Amino acid sequence: MQFEQSPQRRYFPVLYHALVFAVWMFTLYKDITFIQPAKRNFGVHQTYGGPWKFLTFWNELINTFYFGIALLNDLCGSNAGPEDGKDKHSTLQKFRDRMYSILAFPIGAFVVASFWSLYAVDRELVYPAELDKIIPSWLNHVMHTTVLPFLLIEAYVVYHEYPSKKVGIPGIVFFSSLYQFWILWIAFKADIWVYPILRVLSWPMRIVFMVLCWVLVMILYLCGHEVTQMCWGPTQGKTLQAKKVK
Repeated sequence: MQFEQSPQRRYFPVLYHALVFAVWMFTLYKDITFIQPAKRNFGVHQTYGGPWKFLTFWNELINTFYFGIALLNDLCGSNAGPEDGKDKHSTLQKFRDRMYSILAFPIGAFVVASFWSLYAVDRELVYPAELDKIIPSWLNHVMHTTVLPFLLIEAYVVYHEYPSKKVGIPGIVFFSSLYQFWILWIAFKADIWVYPILRVLSWPMRIVFMVLCWVLVMILYLCGHEVTQMCWGPTQGKTLQAKKVK
């Protein structure tokens, strides 16, 4: 079902989503076609789990899929605002909003925050210098830097209906727990620590580190909600009120 929208409200999101989707598609293509084969003889990159053991690769997939869905929603769904009522939100928009709030924003922001924090302390803990010979600087920044600006601009370009915290926070913690279980499985199954920092930590400190990761993604989920409110005003309850007025 297609909902009526003003030309400005309809066409600018299309252009933005098409541009960012193209950037992510090209990045994913370069990573899979050229970078991954070049890493064949580099450390843990071509061992058990391949690129699927890295959160950065998952983030590439999440963002590529998200902006593809956002573009499809621009063309076939709706970009209803908080004042329009839930009946104006297409199924595609609802799916897009859930994906942005629970996965794309918190995971994307986490990748940027954790990567550059560890890089500042000791780059060998997260991105060994030898990778500079394989991964172009621009590609590294698309994967680890521009992720966040893209998502922040996205918060301004279109409105995202956030789920309740009872749904959103368990959702992002569930995804985080699955990923942590996956890297622990790789450690026990193949004796490989995906990230060098986990190899140098003791088990008590590994547990603390993983719990802190949960805390950080929860904080980032809440930050995403706050960014939406900064862009669109206090939205909690507006949709419900609009529905009641109708």
